[in-house]
Amino acid sequence: MPLSTSDVLDAYRADLSNAGRSEFSDGDATWLAFGTLLQRAASLPSSDRGPYLQTAAAKIAGSIEGNGSLREAIGMLGATGDSPGALCTAVGLLAVEVEDAGAFALATAMLDFARILVGFGEVRLQGRLLAQQARILRKIGEIELSRDLFDDVGEMGLTHGDGELIARSHLGKGVLARVRGNYPEARQEFDAVLAVAGESPELQELRVHAHNGLLIVSAIAQDFDRALRHGAMAIAGAGSEPLRVDLQQNLAAICYDIGQYRAALNTYLHVLAAEPPIRVRIGCFGGAAVAASRLGEAGTIDALAAAAAPLLVQRGHEFELADMTREFADAYTYLGDVERSAAYREEALERARRGKYFEIIHRVEALTSAVARRPRAVALTGDALAVAAHLASGDSDELLAAVVSSGRPDFHSR
Repeated sequence: MPLSTSDVLDAYRADLSNAGRSEFSDGDATWLAFGTLLQRAASLPSSDRGPYLQTAAAKIAGSIEGNGSLREAIGMLGATGDSPGALCTAVGLLAVEVEDAGAFALATAMLDFARILVGFGEVRLQGRLLAQQARILRKIGEIELSRDLFDDVGEMGLTHGDGELIARSHLGKGVLARVRGNYPEARQEFDAVLAVAGESPELQELRVHAHNGLLIVSAIAQDFDRALRHGAMAIAGAGSEPLRVDLQQNLAAICYDIGQYRAALNTYLHVLAAEPPIRVRIGCFGGAAVAASRLGEAGTIDALAAAAAPLLVQRGHEFELADMTREFADAYTYLGDVERSAAYREEALERARRGKYFEIIHRVEALTSAVARRPRAVALTGDALAVAAHLASGDSDELLAAVVSSGRPDFHSR
């Protein structure tokens, strides 16, 4: 499809204006430097692009602290310059970071310039970049345009016999159907991803996301057997720790919903012990506390509350922190600890009112000591019970000790 590229700096300014912010993160300078690199390279004659990309990317890679995958990918581009695959990988990783921060126009501009630079003969790379743009359109509410792009990706896959692009198309349309509440269509699209033949790492990762999608739609349909099975398959196939952590958090929430409280608690503790990003830690502290309350483990809740306390002075993640304090209020309410329940209740209400998080306000105000005392009666098949039993295995006290005695000096502040 034809491109309508935006100036990188203009796109960034538009994102700041839309978000009402002065900056997004400490990485803004890197985003702009790399985006400007792409824009400049796209304006050069084809013969000059490789050498320019190689020199400029090497400089940017050298300015990135740490040894993460982004630095490695930009460094690889700096080593090759004219490799379409290296360019697509580097742009894809950085665009995800930019997109996750909410700078959607800048991410889209980067992907537009990348499509020019990799060449339109690189069908698979074009499809990957196009699918990423389709995901951004979904996030900003342009659902029909997003579906059109995913259809284009699927057509490219069918025309060129590329199973990866066919799978990407089905996965994207499955997520679109899920967010619109069309769960039968979502299930059909996710199942179609699993039916695509091939064993490439990219296809394996797409299958993991499809299993996660099936976990979500199955849980919504209260088909908890299927949800647990797909969750276990997703975790088994996850090729990266961040993805595995997100999947474990989803599975822990389902275990809690069906009354498998030990499985929920231990899974949340496993995630916390892996020292995930702060957004994930906040949610897992609250989830673990509520699961522990249903097991009657007051000491576990106290230890979790002490470990989570430093997070309450952090800036950002306000919705997540409001919900975490609501969950601690829920946990102490369940145990009948009036004093600590009241303290967390007030904290949660203050944060929720400040942020106008009306759902959290409603849930806090609905908390009473008359919480149901029995687990939900959910019948599971042998396979699903085996998944829950596996998640429940291990010593909760040992897992808790790993959480509260992390050796990382920045565990509570990063």
